[in-house]
Amino acid sequence: DLRLPFEAGEGWFFTSGPHSAWGNGAAWAALDFAPDDEQFGCYDSDAWVMAAADGLVVRSADGAVVQDLDGDGQEGTGWTILYMHIAEHDRVKEGAYLEAGDRIGRPSCEGGPATGTHLHIARRYNGEWIPADQDIPFNLGGWVSSGDGLEYDGTLKKGERSVSASGYPDEENKILP
Repeated sequence: DLRLPFEAGEGWFFTSGPHSAWGNGAAWAALDFAPDDEQFGCYDSDAWVMAAADGLVVRSADGAVVQDLDGDGQEGTGWTILYMHIAEHDRVKEGAYLEAGDRIGRPSCEGGPATGTHLHIARRYNGEWIPADQDIPFNLGGWVSSGDGLEYDGTLKKGERSVSASGYPDEENKILP
């Protein structure tokens, strides 16, 4: 079970549906969320990205944090979660064991192309990106992902509520834990 990667009581914006996890041509395994900071573009955020599950941090560098969920310390085996665009300042160190809800770091634009401060989150199993719009949808605290057939488009659904991804923060695409 995974939880939403932000603090309880905080709303974040669902800014991108299923899209490439890493570079061009990777599976559409990633989802993006922006903090509710009332700022746009790249800026220093006071919001925290939280661990979506229990696991060992096996990489923490260049804007990326990778968490190994099966405990073997290997990024290429079992389930892992990539948290991307994590600011260097306050970022969790490699080797830390986190429980779901522990702090990973702060969202940023670090670690690759980004037009605004946000979290890019994706899953891998045995080294393969797991698409967020196919057989094993991302389920984050009951919010289940689906795609609309176009990269970056998609929805998160929880019960009767459905939220569509939008590149612009708006009350219509705000997700609350």
